[in-house]
Order: sequence, then structure tokens, then C-alpha cells
Amino acid sequence: MLYLERVGAFVPETSTSVQELGEPLDLTPSQVLLFTRFLGLDRVAVAPGVELADMLTSAGEDALGDTDRDKVRYLVHAHTMQHAAPPSQHTLEEVRRRLGLRNAAVFGLSHMNCVVGLYALQIARFLLDGAHPDDKVLVVTGDKILSHRIHLIPETTVMGEAAAAVLVGGDPSGDRILGRAVDVQGRFYQCLACPDDLRMEYKHMYADSLSAVMREAVEDAGIASADIAAILPHNVNRLSWKKICAELKIPVDRVYLDNVPKLGHCFSSDPFINLAAARDGARISPGDLVLMVSAGLGAAFAATVVQVGERSAP
Repeated sequence: MLYLERVGAFVPETSTSVQELGEPLDLTPSQVLLFTRFLGLDRVAVAPGVELADMLTSAGEDALGDTDRDKVRYLVHAHTMQHAAPPSQHTLEEVRRRLGLRNAAVFGLSHMNCVVGLYALQIARFLLDGAHPDDKVLVVTGDKILSHRIHLIPETTVMGEAAAAVLVGGDPSGDRILGRAVDVQGRFYQCLACPDDLRMEYKHMYADSLSAVMREAVEDAGIASADIAAILPHNVNRLSWKKICAELKIPVDRVYLDNVPKLGHCFSSDPFINLAAARDGARISPGDLVLMVSAGLGAAFAATVVQVGERSAP
């Protein structure tokens, strides 16, 4: 059985408003209104002067706590952008050194866009299959916004900067992984460069596809949708959740949307940041069943069901 033993996050204290981003992102007043009034965005997390290695290290420290770091056999950076940092910086090796993970092999994981964080949990499961019961995998997620071109998904969301870390292992006091599902629909591989007909198709199938992968994860866990205490989604926007919840027969107030107006969409880190925040805010309790959800351009959809464990903090 696999557990999220500890979940940590780096959320910068600094943020900027969508209104302030209007000029650098070349948004019209009506587009700003779309993002704020209709999609539910307000402020976006930014970490000026903080390097990617600093973000990942901070989240990693939060997740590791007093863990015996010699038991961590793998350090995996799940990143949305295919080129997370210049190769000459050896970013992940620097993070490994700072965290004191002297026995950990390191590698990056990409090409799944914003579902790559949840997908990394499956990779961790494969890595630990047949390993020593005490062995662990540390998954870190996070991307820096290196240009205005990746700060915005038109008519959908504004990207933020944050990071998360998940220590995956066999400690039963952690959050137990019960079910999972991933769906990749490769005909949308061109992402924002898709032809107009495919972009329109993606808009029409998005809610149904996300609902389907959520339903598949629930079925894989052997539970009913009504058993879900909270949905912990990506922080893309608020608009689509009424339809999705109606299809799944889950009350919309069970969707944790608190961070949408505070952080924006922080790539693949959102579900983990929301898991930590919901626990800290007493929105979820030990024994609760929660559904972590994300979608990515490309198009990819992922969901993971976990049962909240007794361990409340790193």
C-alpha cells in the first residue's frame, strides 16, 4: 500500500493582481473582467528573485521534516514546462545536495503538462515496487514563469509561481492512495497551437473528460462519489465545476476553490498545495476521502483518491 507520508509547499508571500498584469500581458479591460468576475481569479502568486532550486528546496524541506533522509532513494522533479531551467545550472542535483539526500537518484519528469504531479505518484509506485519497505520517493513540483508567453492560458487562467513536495512511502500514518486514473488524448498535442476546430472541440469535451477521469479514479478506489468529502483541484478557475459536480452528483461546496483567487494556477503543484491548505484549514480530517484532480493542455486529465491519514503536518 502506498501513502503520501508528508506533503509540503512553498507559497511565496508576494502576489500581484490580475488587474496589474493586464498591461504586461496585453489584456483588454473585458479580458481582465473575464478572468476576475467570471473565472474567479484575483491575485496570482509570484516569487521575484527566488530561483527554481530555492522553491523546490523549500517545499522539500517542508515535506521531509524529521524523516531519515538516507531512506529517500529517488528525487523526482515533476515539471510542466519541458525546459525547466538551463542544463548548466544542474538544478535538481543542487536541490538533492541542499536537502541532504545522499542516497537519492534524481531525474526530471515532463511531457504531461499540468497533470505531471499526479502522474508522478504512479511513477513513485513503480519505483517502490519490490523495494525495501522503508524506501521513499520525494516528488517535487514547480515551475518558474520565464516569460510573459507562459503567464497566460487565454480565456482560461493566469499562471502563478509556487512549489510542492510529496514524500511517498509506506508509512500508514500518511494519506493512503486508494485509486487513480489518467487519460491522455493525443490529438490535442499542439496545445494552444491547435487548429481552430480542435481548440473548439477541446472546449466542448473538457468538462466531460475531466468528469470521466474523476469517475474512473473513484471506481478504482472502490467507493462512491457521495463518499468524497472534498475535491482538491487545480486552481485554473471556478467556472467549470458546477457542471462537473452535477454530472458526478457531488455538492459543489465540496470543491476546494479557496486558492483560485489567491494564487492562480501554479502548474502541477495545485492539488498538493490544496491538500496541505485544506488540512491546515480543517476542511478535511483524518479518515476523509478526497479526490485530487488536474488537467493539462495536450490534452491530459488525471485524478487520485486518497484517504486522509492521522499525520497532520510535516
